[in-house]
Amino acid sequence: MKYSDISYLPQRQLDPNSISICSPFSGRVRPLSEHPEPFFSYGILGRGIIVELTSHKILAPFNGTLLQVKNAGSEFILKANNGLKVLLTLHLDTHQHHIAHTHIAQLGGSKIIKGERLAYFDLRELKTPLLATMILLNGNRLGAVHYGLSHVTAGVDSLLTITKK
Repeated sequence: MKYSDISYLPQRQLDPNSISICSPFSGRVRPLSEHPEPFFSYGILGRGIIVELTSHKILAPFNGTLLQVKNAGSEFILKANNGLKVLLTLHLDTHQHHIAHTHIAQLGGSKIIKGERLAYFDLRELKTPLLATMILLNGNRLGAVHYGLSHVTAGVDSLLTITKK
């Protein structure tokens, strides 16, 4: 089953009563359908969005709990205080087997505060852009989800906006 896509809607047209999720990444925003792995591009885990990274850090997008850190710091499962669960992943090209000098700032079970650093890493040795993905794990009961910017700054801009049902 393919989840409904997250569509672009200019920020000025977004409902002011909607819920915004701050971007944990900095970079160019792309639809999930462009993800190189079908597991993500078909929305098997849920609706999501890709950011082609231009910065070396991942920040907490909301207040909540860091439930798990997996795959040597390339996957984070977070739960917001309102119950929303998200998966943050880094996608490495098959020719790039690891990210040099990854530092995980938070461990599983930690309380997180919006804008707090979860991890940072060295992008200088990568030959292709690093893709980061945000998946709404329990977002199937949510209303429409939109992104309003083509480029986001971590901790500053909203990455996703969820319309209340």
